[in-house]
Amino acid sequence: MLANRYRFYFSRDFPSAFISHLDMTRLFERLFRRLDIKLKFTQGFNPHPKIVFILPMPVGLCSEEEIFEVECEQELGEDIIENFNRILPEGLKVLKVELATDKIQVRDMYYQCFVEAKEEFCKYFDEFMKKSPTIKKEKEGKVTVKKIFDFLLSYECEKVDGDIKISFHINVVNGSYIKPEDILREFSQEYNIECRIVRVERVKVNYKRVI
Repeated sequence: MLANRYRFYFSRDFPSAFISHLDMTRLFERLFRRLDIKLKFTQGFNPHPKIVFILPMPVGLCSEEEIFEVECEQELGEDIIENFNRILPEGLKVLKVELATDKIQVRDMYYQCFVEAKEEFCKYFDEFMKKSPTIKKEKEGKVTVKKIFDFLLSYECEKVDGDIKISFHINVVNGSYIKPEDILREFSQEYNIECRIVRVERVKVNYKRVI
């Protein structure tokens, strides 16, 4: 058991979906300090609190469950969830807190994307997916290409209450994965179909133990 290492499960919705990963770390650090909970810090010239997010969410996305682990100088009381939820910003809610007795990694994730588009969207999207498509990204002059179905386990496109809903089941391979919004961007560019992403949310995450 890792002494005084805790695992926090929390959800994120609007408007907190627009808090960046760095700002989220700073936010929780300030909240621990506000609750007079002392954290353990790294060594060196620029010490920082030992808070680690497990596969942080990109800005603008909602999530029904995220995790961060934190090392504390003390044991946390049974009222920790209530105390945090009392002072958290709108859109954030702590769901569960437990001792981190092992190390975990994300195995796979489920996403839901809601878009405004034409009636034929799902027809053309299915056609696009049958082509074994790829995602191309350029960074600092270097182009990387990922085959979507190297990471995508399944998907479903349907119309729900006037919007198009696309569900994705995405695998994480050696810490790498694809983002639903990148799949939609590639589709939109190839088929020249305009679609406005209304909401992207991660609805479920499966984890695996790391030995």
